[in-house]
Amino acid sequence: MKTIPSLRGLCLSAAVALSVVFAPSLASAAGGGSNTNKTVKTYEARVTGYVTAIDYVNGTITVGASYYGSGMLKISASTNISMDNVSCDFADIELGDWMEARYDWVSKTANKLSGISVATP
Repeated sequence: MKTIPSLRGLCLSAAVALSVVFAPSLASAAGGGSNTNKTVKTYEARVTGYVTAIDYVNGTITVGASYYGSGMLKISASTNISMDNVSCDFADIELGDWMEARYDWVSKTANKLSGISVATP
């Protein structure tokens, strides 16, 4: 004789299935639990343009138009710099070079600078 599952059993099965499906979205991205390790999520931004300002002493560069220093990027020891597809130093970059900068939006520190030197006539 075939038995029909009880309504209570069906509800319990549905609740378990739904908790398996929706539980990961309710968990904290930091691994759940306490929020003692609060870190700022980074966002890599990009800017492309001519080098309009460069400060070799303070290690800053501005790519493209910048109003009131808003586009000034910091260069760190870990910044990867290349010019014409060749690895180079920060001192090799000049005003007017065409540059693509990838940088951390929060700290404004450049992660990578890739440039093309502009030939002077």
